[in-house]
Amino acid sequence: MTLELYPTLRCNLDCGFCDTTERHQPPVDELSLERHLALLDEAAALGVRRVFILGGGEPLMARHITPEVMRRVKALGMEGILTTNGTIFPQQLIDQVLDTGWDEIHFSIDGPTPAIHDRLRGMDGAFRRTVEHVCRLNVQKRLRGLERPRIALHFVLTRLNWDTLPAMVRLASALGAFRIDFDALIAYRPEQKALALTPALEAKIPAVAREAMAAAERLGIATTLERFLDADNLRRGEREVPLPDAPEGGLKAAPCLKAWHYLVVQADGRTSPCCVLAGQGESVAETALSGVWTDGAFLNRVREGMLKGEPLPRCRECSANILAHEAVIRSHI
Repeated sequence: MTLELYPTLRCNLDCGFCDTTERHQPPVDELSLERHLALLDEAAALGVRRVFILGGGEPLMARHITPEVMRRVKALGMEGILTTNGTIFPQQLIDQVLDTGWDEIHFSIDGPTPAIHDRLRGMDGAFRRTVEHVCRLNVQKRLRGLERPRIALHFVLTRLNWDTLPAMVRLASALGAFRIDFDALIAYRPEQKALALTPALEAKIPAVAREAMAAAERLGIATTLERFLDADNLRRGEREVPLPDAPEGGLKAAPCLKAWHYLVVQADGRTSPCCVLAGQGESVAETALSGVWTDGAFLNRVREGMLKGEPLPRCRECSANILAHEAVIRSHI
């Protein structure tokens, strides 16, 4: 149902919590614009309904690819979602997303002030540039009387911003966002571990989350803050993926259904059913999308493991937000 594309692993920021280690390396074997457009045509033929454009780095660094990919997504009648750090958003792209009816843009903002956000993002002025671009987009939406693209924010919880959850909700409201996704940090490198919450801070998170949830309810902002009420959800990578209680087995018993409805294509064409396992599957650089989806050895190994209640070890790094979404899907089977 959903194709997730990484046009590039390059990035213009240096976020200490980033889990994309390739961001400081030169591009290697990144797919051409022509292959990206062909993949979208193949996806449409398969019945894909949604295309989610991320970057592994910053997708708008691929200046000659991402805008054209976005244009093709809408020409094919699919829902389009873009995640960006928001520091690169030229007027030409604002005009394009408004002209083509682009559906959603998710801006990554990790603090309600420049001091916090810029420190986490590794670039002075990042907060100002992102907020300026969101505001410019909002103004031009209103001038045209448009409701789309809808705006969402994404926030990663660290020891530098844990107490700003209510302020982030207020910022989301001020920026015209309909939702803010709060996510826990995955920490396995030294710079990430330096940002991880201490046990003392973890104990304070539920109270701060409840305050932010109350603010979100008043302001009409959707959030994922309920995940922060359980301390276990703050420790990605440390606990096993919970297995559903489904005696009937089958898909009802699979802890994650991504491998049946979702496909991620890395910048070099390698595939996976999710961002955690990104790049571990076969490549679509020269193979049809349908072939990898149906016959890909890695994808089918993930499916077989999920049906047996045996997720791969790295699945422990999955976000509680994603697992909750999968549980909702599973409830409809």
